[in-house]
Amino acid sequence: MQATSPARPRPASNFELYSWFFMRISAIVLFVLAVFHLVYMHLVIGLDAITFEVIAERWQSAGWRLFDLFLLVFGWIHGANGMRVVLDDYIHPQGWKVFVKSILYVVTFVLIVLGAYIIFTFRM
Repeated sequence: MQATSPARPRPASNFELYSWFFMRISAIVLFVLAVFHLVYMHLVIGLDAITFEVIAERWQSAGWRLFDLFLLVFGWIHGANGMRVVLDDYIHPQGWKVFVKSILYVVTFVLIVLGAYIIFTFRM
């Protein structure tokens, strides 16, 4: 007769699985966006030519605003998700975990909203 180990409890939701997939997909998206951003800004425009006017002219196009919005949102959510995992690993009391994660979520939300506000309302 073979000894059986107790069954592992089944998670209540698939949030961690979706979070894991999001980290992999957003890393690829961020890599492509960041490489394109660096190549365009450093090689095509050139570091010496980047001024306020260049960025303001670039933001006259809805495509560039959308590109920068994607970079902002994917970067912050990817980073916040990674930070959430780190907090789960190092903060054990449930009350502190909820408190610190709440601060993380609020800061992430506020910075995404402020960044999006600037991207969409910027006028030269």
